[in-house]
Amino acid sequence: MNKNVLATLGATAIGLAALIAVANIQAQQIVTVDPGDAWLDASDGYQEKVTWRVASKGGAASPRGVFVNLDNNQELAVVDRILEFSGDRGEITELVQISPVQARSWHAKGVRRVGYRRVFAGAAGSLSNHILFDLDAGGRLVQVEASPPIQTASGKSRQLMMAWNLDSDVGEINAYSVSGQFIVGDRVVYEVSQPVMAEAGKPLKETVELPPGLVDELLSQGIYELRYTRTFVDNKDTRRSASVLVRLTQ
Repeated sequence: MNKNVLATLGATAIGLAALIAVANIQAQQIVTVDPGDAWLDASDGYQEKVTWRVASKGGAASPRGVFVNLDNNQELAVVDRILEFSGDRGEITELVQISPVQARSWHAKGVRRVGYRRVFAGAAGSLSNHILFDLDAGGRLVQVEASPPIQTASGKSRQLMMAWNLDSDVGEINAYSVSGQFIVGDRVVYEVSQPVMAEAGKPLKETVELPPGLVDELLSQGIYELRYTRTFVDNKDTRRSASVLVRLTQ
């Protein structure tokens, strides 16, 4: 075998050895967190154990965890708790908490995506990862109001116009109402079988009309008031109701 062939084989072997060495170094520098995405309920907050799995030759330590706004990397809160391991690999569990007050405060400041981040540093270098919290996805329907809350109907003027106003604790919440009911006491005297979908923060306008003869019939029974009620349900099955008081006249 001539010298040129030997030189080529030698260079190839050196190159392969270098690639293997780089791959080994990269394999030694890994950090994962379970769960990577977490569900934050704005009503209950978040309190779960998470697991960091780290591969870093010679061990590594993370002196603190940081909640950050992922849209601008601004720090929101700091958790002064050291996580560390020796050896080449570690699996570390910690309790991560976000209170409902914190979640609502961050959302009110325009924060929509929060990350809980840790940086692990050791002899092999530094590496990081984070858990993602989507604040917009964690809210619930908290209140429904009808406007105006009091209206008047007569035998000749049976049409009512109103707006339903929905509020959520955080996020853009949609809620569904299957039907509306005109109620006297606990008795439904007429049902509007038209479903509606409303969004928190955006008034939903509705126009309804009592059927002919109903107002006169109720007045003849000595009934001078009834309520028009709708119940809205969000995607977490949170239910909130509101009513319009309808006063009846000739």
